[in-house]
Amino acid sequence: MNVIELFSSIEGEGTRQGFPCSFLRLHDCNLRCVYCDTLYSYGDDAVFETYTINEMADALEALGNRYITITGGEPLLQAKEVEALIDVLSARTTPYGPYEFNIETNGSILPPFQRANVFYTFDYKCPDSAAEEHMQPKLCDSLTDKDVLKFVVSSYSDLQKMKEIVTTKQPKGHIFVSPVFGKIDPKDIVEYLLTNHLQQVRLQLQIHKFIWDPDAKGV
Repeated sequence: MNVIELFSSIEGEGTRQGFPCSFLRLHDCNLRCVYCDTLYSYGDDAVFETYTINEMADALEALGNRYITITGGEPLLQAKEVEALIDVLSARTTPYGPYEFNIETNGSILPPFQRANVFYTFDYKCPDSAAEEHMQPKLCDSLTDKDVLKFVVSSYSDLQKMKEIVTTKQPKGHIFVSPVFGKIDPKDIVEYLLTNHLQQVRLQLQIHKFIWDPDAKGV
């Protein structure tokens, strides 16, 4: 596995927000979103280390958290390795219960595997991301009740796209909307949700960017 960073922190967003969590950030991405906050995870200048599956399983076990988030970059570019890692760790136990995995993916690749202890967080790319054309047409159809669909918005047009997807596709799972940090006032998102009666959408703020410097790595 080609790994950018491995660290222990709290889950900054989504259904596990606030819980202690281990993060595995994998190298490379197939998209180039204009608001990307992990530019260091891809490109010619990216610095990564290569681990075997067992080496990474041991490293994650040593961090001591039952919740694990696998992110990037785009982790599903290494889908076979991710699946193998999950299977190795799932055969192990923790003092706090079985391992549970969140795979954060960019919405351009359909989930290639399912496990009872795995859910996916899909980041639907709205128009201002300059990457919407890469979204999988069957993305919303692939969601399960435990998955997360996340819209990161920076403008009114992005909010309109979110509304269109939510109301026409009626995707399963948990639906969140989050501001591009520093680009749109969260109060405007709240007003939009209320005005448009989007009762199924939850506002989320990335709490790790309030606890630490917004540009900090390893948090």
